[in-house]
Parts: sequence; structure tokens; C-alpha cells
Amino acid sequence: MTIATVGTLFPAIPLAIVALNFRYTSLAGLMRNISSQIEMPEVNQSRQNILNQELIVMRKRMVMVKYSLFLAGMSFILNLCALFSSYYGHQEIAPNFMGLTIIVLIFSMLCFCLETSLSTKALDLHISKLK
Repeated sequence: MTIATVGTLFPAIPLAIVALNFRYTSLAGLMRNISSQIEMPEVNQSRQNILNQELIVMRKRMVMVKYSLFLAGMSFILNLCALFSSYYGHQEIAPNFMGLTIIVLIFSMLCFCLETSLSTKALDLHISKLK
């Protein structure tokens, strides 16, 4: 295993982390917005139920983004370990770190995919009042 092989994921993982962090920040803003709408005295009961359902979905999304961010960070650390061991000639353990990097990154992307599917559910709830 060469350093070039290990280095292929090196720039991609931090970019994924930045994108996930933006998603986390926007979700936090949406949750604050929904919470403030729920607390308004003029909100009718059906609208409040929809907002509560949206908030429940947002919490699930936030958990998925949190796990995705954590696992992306872990994959970056494992990639650094693979890079380090490859650079210093420990060719026997570098492939193990690289394999773990890929496995953890797969789980991170699975969490991201689940969060994306939940986002469509949240959008459906949000536009349900228009129907």
C-alpha cells in the first residue's frame, strides 16, 4: 500500500465533515424556528400538531447528522493513522487502518442517507398545511 493510495481519501473526508457541519447548523436553526412558532399564542391546534411532528423528525435528523459527523471524524483519524503508518514504513498495519477508514466512512454515509430520507419526511410535514 502506497501513500498515494492512503492519501486518496485524505482531502475528501474533511470536505464531508464541513458539509455535514453546515447541515447540522441549518438543522439547529430550523429547530429554533419551529420551537418559536410552537410557543406563539395564536397558533391553532392542528398547526401546533404539525409543528410538533416536524420537531420530532428534526430531532431524529439531528441525531443522524451527529452520528454521521462523529463517524466521519473517526474515519479521518483512521485515515491519518493509515497515512502515518504507511509513511513510516509500517506496511503491515497500514492496510488495516485503511480498511477501517473505509468501513467507518460507509457507516457515516449511511447515517447521512438516512438523514436525507428523513428530510423529505420533514418537508412533507411542512407542506401538508398547504394541501
